[in-house]
Amino acid sequence: MTNPAPNPLPENAGLAFLGEAAWAPATLTARQAEKFAAAVNTCGRPNSDVLRRRLAIINGAPAESWQIDFPDHFTAQEAALYEQPFALLQKRSRNAWLNPHTQPALRRALARASRFLAMPADASAPDWRWIEEELLPDATLLVAARDDDFTHGVLQSALFTTWWHAQRTRLDPVQLVESFPFPWPPATALSALTSAQEEHRHAIARATRSEDLELLNPAVLAAYGWAGDLAEHEMLEKLMALNRQRVV
Repeated sequence: MTNPAPNPLPENAGLAFLGEAAWAPATLTARQAEKFAAAVNTCGRPNSDVLRRRLAIINGAPAESWQIDFPDHFTAQEAALYEQPFALLQKRSRNAWLNPHTQPALRRALARASRFLAMPADASAPDWRWIEEELLPDATLLVAARDDDFTHGVLQSALFTTWWHAQRTRLDPVQLVESFPFPWPPATALSALTSAQEEHRHAIARATRSEDLELLNPAVLAAYGWAGDLAEHEMLEKLMALNRQRVV
């Protein structure tokens, strides 16, 4: 009998996202973005208010681009104050000017972080990288909306890699993160950690910054209270049991 797939954990809600799909009418070349940024609006506001850099993975490599990016709370009258970007969108999109692919929950989560983690959504193995907050992730990227080295370390460890390999044929990339049981809920306030948890957190952060898996993997296993020499099938069994325990 096939074991049931793990369930999303409420404690991981709002942690993982796919980036936003590109909206063709809003896409700009670097030269167009530079031209708009240099233009002067009658209202006095700079067009840089409504221009944003994007990051995507194209043919396996990171690629940056620009887009017109009006906040979703703008009225048409407010958007029209940014004369050239608004006129171009009106021309290209049959009078539409708000991006239909905007993900408010993703944007709110990223706005709370000074940087965020991302990796190709179709990656065969986890390869998380830090992305600067100004960049808007494309739908080719899986995003973890956290800015701490502890989360990075856990998601880059052998435990999450084992989880990824075991579950990726049954779960989509966001579900893979949402169902993964961290040593403790990732949103736990630092003030709520025990002294032992604080020590484990610091050990994982140090190992992550050193980029040394020989230090990282034992540190992550120790945070769970597990032996440092677990085989992959033992890691998976323990993670599945922890997932079942934490599902509400």
